[in-house]
Amino acid sequence: MQLSREDVADTIEAFVNDTSGEWDWDDFISIPLKDPELEAIRKRCGMMRDEFPPTEPRQYCNKAGFEAMRRIVAELRTDSTPTV
Repeated sequence: MQLSREDVADTIEAFVNDTSGEWDWDDFISIPLKDPELEAIRKRCGMMRDEFPPTEPRQYCNKAGFEAMRRIVAELRTDSTPTV
């Protein structure tokens, strides 16, 4: 799939803010991206649950995981390369 940095930032931000569509996050973490940098970010987001295990039922990851995703969004929206 072809997404821009802004598209990826928007997708992650919507998920973190609980404003995404029902299947948006599942689509994002399931469909590979053409851009290698964005693909690495997609994979990292898909593994947040393992890296930052949820502390409550129905939670995707813990608070530190959501903060990590917020940092990725901020980095995507600047000229810096996101830390993956």
